[in-house]
Amino acid sequence: MSAAIDGSTRSVPPEQSMSAALSQAPSPTTERTISSAVLGDVVVSLDTLFQFPEGLHGFERHHEYVLVPAKRDGFFWLQSAEEPGLAFLLVDPFHVHAGYEVDLGAGDQVYLELEQPDDALVLTVVTLPSSKDGAMTTNLRGPLVMNVRTKKGRQVVRGDERYGLQEPVVLTA
Repeated sequence: MSAAIDGSTRSVPPEQSMSAALSQAPSPTTERTISSAVLGDVVVSLDTLFQFPEGLHGFERHHEYVLVPAKRDGFFWLQSAEEPGLAFLLVDPFHVHAGYEVDLGAGDQVYLELEQPDDALVLTVVTLPSSKDGAMTTNLRGPLVMNVRTKKGRQVVRGDERYGLQEPVVLTA
């Protein structure tokens, strides 16, 4: 993923996991209880709150979210801090799609205040199957990019034909 403000392209190595990016966050100072229809009441550090000033596509009125690790490695819940019924299951795309890359334009880098590649955390939204025979998929064309230093996020939609809107998520034991 490019993270240079000058518009040059640099790739974030796939081995840089989301957990590693979150560990760079400042230590917790205060806590807040977030109500969730999916997770119940969750006490979180204010350092896990991310601001999405533009909202997410289809949910533009919701701007504040908390990132909560799921029980399975590489998966997270993005829970709205404003609406208990709004939560998204996210996955680290580097764990489920070999060779995945996100190229950010200079405008996205400036908007997200990315100063170095380690500032960026990239996750994609998971769609769960409607039946037990269905497949879990993720949208690799519209990743969420979050600055772990400033806690600012944006959904970055690209027309990159290498990736689909419903890429299968294959879980290994």
